Amino acid sequence: MRDNLHSSDGRSENGRERAARERDVTPLSDREVPLSPRRRTPAAVHAWLDGELDETEVRRGDTQRDVEFWSRIAEQSETRRQMKTPAHLQAQIMAALPQAAPAMAEPWYRRSMELAPVWALVGGAALLAAGVAIGAALVAR
Repeated sequence: MRDNLHSSDGRSENGRERAARERDVTPLSDREVPLSPRRRTPAAVHAWLDGELDETEVRRGDTQRDVEFWSRIAEQSETRRQMKTPAHLQAQIMAALPQAAPAMAEPWYRRSMELAPVWALVGGAALLAAGVAIGAALVAR
């Protein structure tokens, strides 16, 4: 999504006019576009990928394209499995890591709590007042 931070371009204009102009200019790039009907992979191709059928048995007519696609994926995966990170890049990555292990943050219930005496007195007075009010309500019953 594109944000136009300078939509007025130095002109003074009414908000309605600006909104109408932006609506006309804004491209509809974020619209949801329905995909074409899904193409299902044939069961024979699944069996070939599972190792149950030979490639020659599966390479017939409409499954030819699927076999070529999955063969290409297998080749590219094998190529990428053989790739190694260059030594100088690996050294740069290791040098960028912090030497000391980061300390775990303590959970809130284990942290030490500091309470000013004034707030302790205010809390105690509030609890005492609540207790007196509850007691008076029970006695008046």
